[in-house]
Amino acid sequence: MDVRHPTDTAATAPVRLRQGEHKGWDAWWIERGPLALALVPQVGGRVMSMQWRGHDIAFTMAGLEGQVADLAADVDVRARKRMLGWLLWGGEKTWLAPQPGWTDDLPFLDLDSGGYTHEILVNDETCASVRMTSPTCRETGIEISRTVTVSADSATWTVSHRITNRSDEPATWAVWDVSMLTRPGRVYLPVSGGSEYPGGLKTFDDVGASVARCPAVVESDIGVVAVDCSKPGSFKYGVDADEGWSLGVFRTEGGLVGHVKQVPVFPGPTYGHGCISDVYNAGDLPYLEMEMHGPIVVLAPDETFELAERATLFDVTEPPTGEADVRVIVAPIVDAAE
Repeated sequence: MDVRHPTDTAATAPVRLRQGEHKGWDAWWIERGPLALALVPQVGGRVMSMQWRGHDIAFTMAGLEGQVADLAADVDVRARKRMLGWLLWGGEKTWLAPQPGWTDDLPFLDLDSGGYTHEILVNDETCASVRMTSPTCRETGIEISRTVTVSADSATWTVSHRITNRSDEPATWAVWDVSMLTRPGRVYLPVSGGSEYPGGLKTFDDVGASVARCPAVVESDIGVVAVDCSKPGSFKYGVDADEGWSLGVFRTEGGLVGHVKQVPVFPGPTYGHGCISDVYNAGDLPYLEMEMHGPIVVLAPDETFELAERATLFDVTEPPTGEADVRVIVAPIVDAAE
């Protein structure tokens, strides 16, 4: 398969951090060669844009672009959350899993929509690193910080997802990374022989038409499944693999763009949704989600857990057609993390 790996781009390229805006939000842009990331602390500390050669694969909700949530200290946060409902801001964010632990069946408002503080940790041509930190969640006592780092000597970037228990009681949660990305796309996940799910794939039968659509949108090839997210239709699938990566291939006006996300595997502990990675396809809205998970942890007061994620964008000449093609693409990223 003819594919340009992330490691085939310039071995080194200067990094630039600058203030700007993105779709009406204040933003910090980190740029390295053809890569550009827009960080928006105002709305849940998100990476709201992921651009490759000027083409953005991140999804944002047009009706919410440039807006911020009013979450004053004296507001009844649960009442405000119920009033606002689901706020699909878009971009890449950190949630808490498992989802059944959410109040009112909605994300925790302070963490998902609150204004994060930001701190520039490094800013020179060799590296840019920005930490965005949430307010303490009034519902859970959890604080989230997200540190995004781009280095001159690597085509990958890292996102450090850190959760800290700021309450006086133990807290049980897991890091849940969610990237909302623009369709059409196709997502590839690894499967393991020792999986508890048939064929290594979990079908979320409580999400949309996952069971009915599975034969039409899922293809398997030994150690990999491919999920076709090119059309509208609500479904979700995940894997409990012993490999912590997922690959998305997106069709943009400039051609095919590949996106790999990779996290470490924690053998033994339970994962919030029984998966280390999963993919969700939206119904009427033109987006899909690539999601990565950390294990469920019990945090004592002031205790912290951190999940280090590696990600990259790159050119793809043609979609992979099976496991061998997929592994040719992901190997440089996965091998570099080991």
